[in-house]
Amino acid sequence: MSTDSNTSGKLFSEGKTQFYVPTNSLEQSPPPRTPAFFNTMAKLKRDLLITIFDSYASQCDDKITFSDTLSGVGATGIRLANESNYIKKIYFNDTNVNAINYINDSLKHNNLNSLAEVSTNEANKFLSNFTDRENRFDFIDLDPFGSPIQYIDSAIRALKINGILSLTATDGAVLCGVYPKVCLRKYGSLSLNTEYFNETALRIMLFSLASISSHYELGIKPIFCHTDKHYIQVYVQITDSISDTEGKLGFLRHCPECNHRDVSEFPILSCNLCSSNCKLAGPIWIGNIFDKSLLNISIDNSTDSNLTKLFEIAISESSMPPLYYVTDNISQNLKISSFPVETILSKLNENNFISSRTVLHSTGFRTNANVNEINKIFI
Repeated sequence: MSTDSNTSGKLFSEGKTQFYVPTNSLEQSPPPRTPAFFNTMAKLKRDLLITIFDSYASQCDDKITFSDTLSGVGATGIRLANESNYIKKIYFNDTNVNAINYINDSLKHNNLNSLAEVSTNEANKFLSNFTDRENRFDFIDLDPFGSPIQYIDSAIRALKINGILSLTATDGAVLCGVYPKVCLRKYGSLSLNTEYFNETALRIMLFSLASISSHYELGIKPIFCHTDKHYIQVYVQITDSISDTEGKLGFLRHCPECNHRDVSEFPILSCNLCSSNCKLAGPIWIGNIFDKSLLNISIDNSTDSNLTKLFEIAISESSMPPLYYVTDNISQNLKISSFPVETILSKLNENNFISSRTVLHSTGFRTNANVNEINKIFI
């Protein structure tokens, strides 16, 4: 490898691609940030991005450009360049010279240099080079350590109208309600720690993105959202219509007494089921978080059964109300034995309610039934 003598690397296989990664990334958990960052556990995340990229690009008139803005060793971009048929050019960028060396070695190994441009720059400065209308990206991936908030404005200005922004946050404790004051300072929204904390987190991210986009009279259209214990991720189309955001920003209220939850455009303090004082979160995005049309294309493009299942669940829950429930919490509150998700879905259907699983929790579900109506099914 062409990396410094103090850094050792090896070829790593993922998907249909081989690329160079630091040896210690494969030996230590969590993976270290030096000499360059690579996380083996993020394979699903990269698989999702490639599938969504291909699904979006297949609807475009020509091959498209991709910005791997905070590349690390370039795993996402290298795989995309090697595995997608829709790449016009991929732009790799990272401030870490060692990371750039790994990228260059991987590009050479895969004969991908003609599809790539590599730079060593601070992310905002890098994105600022692509704000002219003719130079903007079709698809931007922002995957920083911690919060992405400081890069969003630059990314929006560097993205074509109707382009896709993939946005990842790893400051889950802030977004999920452990540090609500920090969330208010960073994202302009008060977070709340509940059983559906990750949905609150991604809706806060979408609010912040919608708010910054509105500075330019642009709207947003969420495509897909995904979380695990390490990250919160949203895929969003930036549109030229501010009306795409109107009526979709609001507040969440959660009743600590009866466990009722809902959303509204304006903050409401009293629970409409038991009249107790509610806890509030927001502002948040209260609109849809999944796009059926693109996800149907993603199902057609996917050969991975795990991804297909995720997309199918997302499509089914796209017509459901915000804020999911967790079966274990319901059984615990009612002091009954735990039950599988399929049981509650079946019982809700028998009682003329609509319901669906959710991609955000393995034992979670969405329904138009309120918490009292759910409880009555088991009492």
